[in-house]
Amino acid sequence: MFSERSARFVVKDTDFGAAYGAYRPAEADSYYWRIAYVMFPFYAMQPQGELGPEVKMNAYVPVDDEHTLQWEIMVRTDGQDRGRGRLPIIRAGTEQLSEQGGQFSRGARYLPQTTDWLGRFNIEQTMANDFLVDREAQRTGKSFTGIPGIRQQDMAVTESMGPIYDRTHEHLGTTDAMIIRARRRWIKAAEALRNKGEIPPGVDDPAVYRQRSGETILPRTADWWDGSEHLRKLGAPSRAASSLRTPGGAASSLRV
Repeated sequence: MFSERSARFVVKDTDFGAAYGAYRPAEADSYYWRIAYVMFPFYAMQPQGELGPEVKMNAYVPVDDEHTLQWEIMVRTDGQDRGRGRLPIIRAGTEQLSEQGGQFSRGARYLPQTTDWLGRFNIEQTMANDFLVDREAQRTGKSFTGIPGIRQQDMAVTESMGPIYDRTHEHLGTTDAMIIRARRRWIKAAEALRNKGEIPPGVDDPAVYRQRSGETILPRTADWWDGSEHLRKLGAPSRAASSLRTPGGAASSLRV
């Protein structure tokens, strides 16, 4: 990723939504792939960790037209923690912070719960306080954004566009191929349900969601989708192993 800053993207329709593969050169005969999905109706699986043992998924559940509740689930299925640990839930008034990943990856500080509809699971970093951006940290090079927390940086970008963004102002490019494909699939499914009564993908076939996202190395001659199937499928035999070469050339056994 350091030697090749820009990945190339391929996307495809799937039974559960859409998938993408982002690839860069590894060795002379292989590519480093990051494979991830959008799953109907509101799930996403990011390529964070090894393809196979790692399970990382988000659910973006609409609350109303202008609010979304995000759930995040991370599981390591082979019993190895890989040093990731747990990020603490921090309540207002406490000083406990997580230093995992450096000074500016501290845990979110949650506000006290209230009884109104939108009064739960809110953190203190908001648009009103500029997500507690630290300009001195930016000036001194400690943080590029100055905003503590990766998810909070995502929130700053998303919320700064306003509750409902006018997408006619967008200029999508080649790296936005997954965004384009996912939107088209959602619109097509919604129109088919409205106009023809067709059931959206995945509703009657939960087995199609048995997928895993993540990172792997494949030969350059291999099809990225077919070549990664044995690692992507959730129901793969627990002791099946794939022999992969790391960028340094060493062979590794990746258990699924």
